[in-house]
Amino acid sequence: LMLVHVAGSVQVPLHQLADVAVKEGPNQIQREDAKRRIIVGFNVRGRDVQSIVNELQQKAEKLKLPAGYYITYGGAFENLVEAKQRLAIVVPIALGLIFLMLYFAFKSIKHSLIIYTAIPLSAIGGAFALALRGMPFSISAGIGFIAPFG
Repeated sequence: LMLVHVAGSVQVPLHQLADVAVKEGPNQIQREDAKRRIIVGFNVRGRDVQSIVNELQQKAEKLKLPAGYYITYGGAFENLVEAKQRLAIVVPIALGLIFLMLYFAFKSIKHSLIIYTAIPLSAIGGAFALALRGMPFSISAGIGFIAPFG
């Protein structure tokens, strides 16, 4: 019997104030931005994270979530999205700097462009090598593509 202090010095049994029952539920309630959050985690083997999330998003579109519920994707996928955003800035800058270095080395736009055409060919070779090995294009592969460009 659990007693609860109420106004003054009166003690009332808890069962008179609330219905207490043991029920199954999440083992922990987490909050983020003052909202409840449930995490579903898993590890990916044999597939790239992007294709897994694309498949999950297609299946999640069919779900009818109640008002106020939503799905977000984090972890490795969130890191992938952030890395793609950074690479979208870094790669064009790197390519521009490579062209400038070629121009300063040869003092000729024509000669710089001739050498610069090797970049798409090295990218095609890299993509072919990834396909040949059955590997998906990943951020680490994208960073690896920058090295042959130089």
